[in-house]
Amino acid sequence: MKLRVLNGELEGYEFDVDGEVVTLGRKAENDVAIPLDSRVSRFHSQLTLRPDGEWLLEDLESTNGTFVGRRRIHAPTPIRPGETFRMGRTWLRLEEEPPPQAYAADAVVLVEEDADERPADSIMLSVQPGAETERELDPAELARRLEVMRDVSAALGGTLELSELLSVLLRSIMRVVPAERAFLLLCEDGELQPRAVWPVDDSSKETAISRSIVERAMDEHVTLLLSDAMSDERFGDVDSVQDLRIRSAICAPLLRAGDVLGVIFLDTTSATHVFDRGDAEMVSSIASQAVVAIENARLYTELRRAYEELKTAQEQMIRSEKLSIIGTLSASIAHDMANAVSPMVTAMDLALDRNQFDASTERSLERQLQRMLALVQRLRSFSRPERMAMVPTDVNEVVDGALSLIGTELQHESVTLDLQLAEDLPPVNAAPTQLDRVILNLCLNAMEAMEAEPKRLTITTELDGDEVAISVRDTGPGIPPELQARLFEPFFTTKETGTGMGLFSCRRIVEEEHGGAIEVDSLVGEGTTVTVRLPVGTEA
Repeated sequence: MKLRVLNGELEGYEFDVDGEVVTLGRKAENDVAIPLDSRVSRFHSQLTLRPDGEWLLEDLESTNGTFVGRRRIHAPTPIRPGETFRMGRTWLRLEEEPPPQAYAADAVVLVEEDADERPADSIMLSVQPGAETERELDPAELARRLEVMRDVSAALGGTLELSELLSVLLRSIMRVVPAERAFLLLCEDGELQPRAVWPVDDSSKETAISRSIVERAMDEHVTLLLSDAMSDERFGDVDSVQDLRIRSAICAPLLRAGDVLGVIFLDTTSATHVFDRGDAEMVSSIASQAVVAIENARLYTELRRAYEELKTAQEQMIRSEKLSIIGTLSASIAHDMANAVSPMVTAMDLALDRNQFDASTERSLERQLQRMLALVQRLRSFSRPERMAMVPTDVNEVVDGALSLIGTELQHESVTLDLQLAEDLPPVNAAPTQLDRVILNLCLNAMEAMEAEPKRLTITTELDGDEVAISVRDTGPGIPPELQARLFEPFFTTKETGTGMGLFSCRRIVEEEHGGAIEVDSLVGEGTTVTVRLPVGTEA
């Protein structure tokens, strides 16, 4: 077993994990020493091998904690190969050592196959009588064909874009086979569709090929070679062959586990360019290589399409989550609006009775109008589509702005607010409205978690090395360890009316958009703390 360092000064370094107990920390006396991370304690954590072969990760009362994923652990926690954990700022992954090469080779068994037992979908050449003799290849042409096969192999493994893959295949074939035209057709929704053509013709005129030859190759699962199609007894009377003046043709099916994915079709009308058995075998070999790559490219395309659909659905859910927050705050917002409007109405009534506006009345009206405008502006900025303009941002101002929307809610729920905002914090590069969403989400989650007195919401900001940390702590019941690992999954929620997108959105905003980290520290019966860490920015 090995421990691989995933970031920092020791990125890529591997430690051997030997023995039943492995200690980790900053001091050199540890089995795994991380001396360059100042947030790692001298003796930070340890790995213990149980008799059943399972590893347990335990924090040794370190200052900054040990995290599996985004959750802080407080008891020995099982950790499997491939799982990551963090000490300080250093991420590590437990990895199994690969088996020796000789051991892997022992699993390969070679068996002989009788020619009569060839699978029904094997590619075989069906050759027109009289075409059995093939021209001898000079060394230069043979070298070129070998080079093409190497290029095809490299190209098939080098791209998952289906259109690019098919074009590469046809270009490679045309380098060694004297065809005038080349087509690659795929079966899609029960129909044969042309997906690549050579040479490329930008004109809008239609290009015809012989369906009879294509269907024969697909039905018989063989590569067809026609050296003189118009006199071939199999196709000589076919209208398409005569109309298109096809002199020579090759049609190779793309076979995958007995299914026909499509065909490669080449033809020529010139009597001087006649295909032979070597050409057909070349195309057949390329077709055999291509089927797996085409299937992979198709799967990749389908997965990418599914990902885009999921991404769109997630964006819609995130939009719903934002509106859900506004709905949650509606009573509080309405109360704040009423508090702003009431003194304005009173001031207006007095001014109308006196038929004049004195300076005090004007100041009062202006103050309340500014209060309403600020509230409306904050709602508009919160609900509008995200604009990812990163600017130097004071996190304390973002915290104050978020709290301005939930002040009445805090009073209504009898929640005591404890603000511990550090002074002179350096700015972070951020999109303020996005951070606004994160803090609002965390505060509302904390308020909902607190059902019993005393209810205390503590918000702390501090400079921690080269990061600004924002922590939101509640005095709720805490989160069971088995649920902590799923908190940031999309659609996971423990609320009856929750969308399951709140903490997922927070993770996406903090980690993917701002390059930060989000972590949870929770003990059942003691409450929960969620901490957002953002890298310190520089003044623009």
